[in-house]
Amino acid sequence: MIIKNETAQKLGLWSAALAAITELWFSIAFGLYQPILYAPWHGIKYYAENFKAEPFVAWILPCFLLTICFFTMMACLHALTGEDRKIFSLLAAAFAAMYAVIISTCYYIQAVVVMHNLLSGLTDGLQLWLFAMPYPNSFPGALEGIGYLFMCLSLISASRLFSGDKLCKWISRSFLFSGITGFFVFTNPLYPLPTAIILIIAAANAVVLFASLSLVTIWFKRTLN
Repeated sequence: MIIKNETAQKLGLWSAALAAITELWFSIAFGLYQPILYAPWHGIKYYAENFKAEPFVAWILPCFLLTICFFTMMACLHALTGEDRKIFSLLAAAFAAMYAVIISTCYYIQAVVVMHNLLSGLTDGLQLWLFAMPYPNSFPGALEGIGYLFMCLSLISASRLFSGDKLCKWISRSFLFSGITGFFVFTNPLYPLPTAIILIIAAANAVVLFASLSLVTIWFKRTLN
């Protein structure tokens, strides 16, 4: 598969490792945020009065950082891919770029606009921007849906880059599984699933995505040896 490029190999190693770390960080923080996300809705005034920045920032920050690490990792994979599979690496990098732009914008708006106004007690026009009722039928839900769709397409495209030994096969399978299971973020606002099923799919996706990013880190390390 690979074309020797020490810069891309080293950058890919660090970006994949940081992607795995930020994905694990997000998974834990967002899991702890679920009682807040699915709490009964008592109106935006009550929500603003009880809003706490720390548990909110704890999961939107790694999501923002993951966009940078993930795109960089896919760009490095593209730089290392041979001509016979270059079309798949190009698609993976292009979809990763679209994911990064949309999702980073979504969470930057949350930090700069939504959180700032909630903490200031200014709630006019904010309800459709909240990670609360009627999420995911809201602006962040829609942005996440299309953004994570592109991430899924990137993972599925990248799954075609790996073949051969056991490590490569596991990377390919885990990328493909992560890409397919991640589609629920796109489909759920349109065709809602029971919360219990969503949480099971999300947990499976988080575990396998972390594993796949960890395996890619090992793969990049191996290319340097």
